[in-house]
Amino acid sequence: MESLNWIFELKEKVPGFLEKLKGKKMPGFFHYSLSGDLYSENIKWSLGNTVFAVKIYYTLHMLSDLPQEEKKAMVNLIKGFQNKDGTIYDPLIKRKAFLKDKLRAIRKLDFGNFFHQQTIRAETRQAISALKLFGEKPGVVYKKFPKTEKGVEKYLGNLNWKSPWSAGSHFSHLLFFIENSNLENKKKLIDFAIDWVNNLQNPRDGSWYKGNPNLQQKVNGAMKIITALKVTDRMSFQYPEELIDLCLSAINNKDACDNFNIIYVLHYANKVAGNSHRFDEIKRFALKRLQIYRKHYFPDVGGFSFLPSKANVYYYGAKITKGLNESDIHGTCMFLWGISIIVQILAIDKEIKFKELVP
Repeated sequence: MESLNWIFELKEKVPGFLEKLKGKKMPGFFHYSLSGDLYSENIKWSLGNTVFAVKIYYTLHMLSDLPQEEKKAMVNLIKGFQNKDGTIYDPLIKRKAFLKDKLRAIRKLDFGNFFHQQTIRAETRQAISALKLFGEKPGVVYKKFPKTEKGVEKYLGNLNWKSPWSAGSHFSHLLFFIENSNLENKKKLIDFAIDWVNNLQNPRDGSWYKGNPNLQQKVNGAMKIITALKVTDRMSFQYPEELIDLCLSAINNKDACDNFNIIYVLHYANKVAGNSHRFDEIKRFALKRLQIYRKHYFPDVGGFSFLPSKANVYYYGAKITKGLNESDIHGTCMFLWGISIIVQILAIDKEIKFKELVP
């Protein structure tokens, strides 16, 4: 337990990091990194930053204790990015990712995000999930998702399952929107979508994909599928043992998302397997993962860097920071979420009281 002492400091130190990121002029605004942001609060941006702040406060059990005016400011900032069609996205991110979206689509021959539409869908989902943590709903109901089995089949069939991280994320977004809708047939649609995707699950490694993606894609894609099952309260799938084997053979430590994805998949595969497959190895893996997490932690400020010793540079394809040797709000959110999972695996969640985010 002595080697875990630094985790016990987080609940005290991380709020101080968020205080440093708060804007001076715009209520509800948060900077992405401590000093390396390319854009100030003088222009309209930071939707994602505020969403991350909301989720960090939630993980730390602090969201409900915030002053009412502060909660209202964050809600208003998020809602201020909503459009008439119900989408909620950051216009600066869309502008700055314009060229990268096009080049990536041409290079990969995958045009799903050519006009930034997949990023808009992802940002909308994240914004709505943050509002839900406040018990709030967006001003305009988002309806840009299929509402029939035929539509769901077309939507899923158009995703590039050779890139399962991306495809799985949009499967997860679809189930989130259906689950949070008022559709009378939503249970039937969700079951249909899960059955469709389960046809892609490979019995050799337990992940969901087509073709021959690399190990990182398999693990990260599985994480997206499992978040969809989690958000619809359908946490059951085949081949959990094979998925555990897949994770224990992987590295996945390139950045905060990689580090989180592998522990999330391992945790839920272990739950489905009933703690019956290589559980001692899973606990050792979780402890080693904490050692990696600590290398991203800046104890003097209380935040984590998305990349090793470096703030994240790109967010949804838009360059937003200089990538300095400092912590950022994205990395901090992901590593805290990962710790909320790891303490469950290690059975110390009663001592370290973090709330696990519902994706």
